[in-house]
Amino acid sequence: MMNKLIAGGGKIFACFLLLVSFIFAEHPDTTMFKLKEQSENIEYASKTFNIDSVKLKAIIYVERTNNYNWQDEYFDDYLAKKGQNSSIGFCQVQMKTAYWIECQLADSTSEFYPGNEYKDILPISQSAQEIIDKLEDNHMNFLYAAAYIRIIQSYWESRGYSIDDRVDIIATIFSYGMFSRQTGEPLKPNADPKPNRFGEEALLVYSDQLITNND
Repeated sequence: MMNKLIAGGGKIFACFLLLVSFIFAEHPDTTMFKLKEQSENIEYASKTFNIDSVKLKAIIYVERTNNYNWQDEYFDDYLAKKGQNSSIGFCQVQMKTAYWIECQLADSTSEFYPGNEYKDILPISQSAQEIIDKLEDNHMNFLYAAAYIRIIQSYWESRGYSIDDRVDIIATIFSYGMFSRQTGEPLKPNADPKPNRFGEEALLVYSDQLITNND
């Protein structure tokens, strides 16, 4: 049956993997161990984009324990090369999101431009394979995740609403995206944002001393 799914390519295979990922997400203890292993990359990415490293760890912890399993290591690359918008690497960054991040860091006229200090840190990729190669590297993968958080925080700040201390809202946008899935328009910053389930879990993890003392 697996051979038929692979041969058929596309949607059935992707849906199968998505179902499996919900059933067999990564065990929390495994995630904690892997985050500790990646502490150097986490700290470097956090300092590069001036974000809280504990917030980054909390968000990635929830991502991996909810939406990641061992099969992702084997099939994300396969799906990406088949032209799908795969989530790749340690932080499960989507390919289109990675390219979008590169463009925002390079374009000082974009409303999502986070500032000159971050300009061109992640140069614009020239091919899908280049993006795949970058995201498969843990060092680079964390840079993309940190850059996304920086863009989220800077965008809200530019609209007069700081969420720097709201890991629940940062995580909500990190998981959902910065654009409405109904209209395609940017989500509007506001004075009373509400977290989704992903954001609520990230807040709980962030408040837990275990994640703080994981290094």
